[in-house]
Amino acid sequence: MVNRTSTTTMPVPPASLLHALSSAFAYPSAGLAATTEALKGLDAHARMGFEELIDAALATSRQFPDDIAEKLAYTRLFIGSLRMEAPPYASFYLEKEHTLNGQAAVDVEDIYRQFGIELDKNEKAPADHLRYLLAFMAMLAGRFEETGNLAFAEAYTDFRDDYVLNWIDDCADLVKRNAEEPYYPALMTLIVAVLKDDGEAAGLPEGE
Repeated sequence: MVNRTSTTTMPVPPASLLHALSSAFAYPSAGLAATTEALKGLDAHARMGFEELIDAALATSRQFPDDIAEKLAYTRLFIGSLRMEAPPYASFYLEKEHTLNGQAAVDVEDIYRQFGIELDKNEKAPADHLRYLLAFMAMLAGRFEETGNLAFAEAYTDFRDDYVLNWIDDCADLVKRNAEEPYYPALMTLIVAVLKDDGEAAGLPEGE
């Protein structure tokens, strides 16, 4: 396990790291330079234990020849034209019929509302998209950092276990099998490591 200060002072990942992962997983409408900006700006504490994985993700993000290639890579995996190669939705993995926008999306949206969060009406993806899940966990981690209230850390752990950790490995496997470029496999390796708080055990993606 990654050893930060202590489990009593930091039982959740840094909010800035979770926020950076959520941002990096967004569709790169302005290019990966924009979506990886938060990853580039992480301080030493947020990087602790994940330095190699963060650097690997940033290095592979620079291997795309242009913005169009970046957008096509994301679309191929997470949006699809005929078929999504690696659906980034909890419902797909948690429901027997691999439903999109299923019960998990309803459940997490209800949880968001309990914490005073409403998705922007302009957002097209269901509430159980990995980007939103990471952003919500970043919010919980941030409130824990601000208040020291362990209830927020417990809420983070419960939410992660119920709606993310039980399918993220399957999604990461689909990304690694179907990606034509190394960036998203590297990003998913980092995401899995952070959620499991296990940067050293995760290792680097193949080819790095």
